[in-house]
Amino acid sequence: MRVGQIMNAKPITISPDKRVGQALKLMQQHQIRHLPVMKGERMVGWISARTLREVLLASMLEVITVADVMVEAPIMVSPDTSVEEAARLMHEHKIGGMPVMEGDKLVGVITVNDLLYAFITMLGLLRSSSRLDLLLDASPEALEAASRLIEGKGGKIMNIAMGTTKDNKRCYVFRLEKTDLGPILAELKEHGHEVVDYIP
Repeated sequence: MRVGQIMNAKPITISPDKRVGQALKLMQQHQIRHLPVMKGERMVGWISARTLREVLLASMLEVITVADVMVEAPIMVSPDTSVEEAARLMHEHKIGGMPVMEGDKLVGVITVNDLLYAFITMLGLLRSSSRLDLLLDASPEALEAASRLIEGKGGKIMNIAMGTTKDNKRCYVFRLEKTDLGPILAELKEHGHEVVDYIP
């Protein structure tokens, strides 16, 4: 999944000459935490609720301008950036949102909430499903063998997520269409696979 598929393509913006009090009101009014700062058609900065909290003295709200506190070179992504890469950037830089740029043109905004929705969708969490956590050898063959056993007992695999590795073993999270896990669990245990956890 790409950033362009989940971004807000019509972001609320603000100009650099506005007061930070106006920026705060705009964020509260639209229930957002990030504003691209625009000078005409050009993005010149980025302002966040966290930045505003740092200057949040009531006496200064109508004195300080957006230009005084904006980040002039924010971390940015393009519409073609993968959601995984966008999540990595946000985590690495401890930020909650980023402008989405096509060249010099602002085309959207992506936030942590957008990414959370993307991952929930990708993992099938919005659909009725069952879950199996298996500890397997960290090899493609082990994963294929476990998948065949699950499907052989009627399990329909929606997706597989890779978890942590320990002692040359890796935890795999299997998301299945809602099913009776009893026969699948018995089959996996019979073949020596360690079931770490499951949700029927």
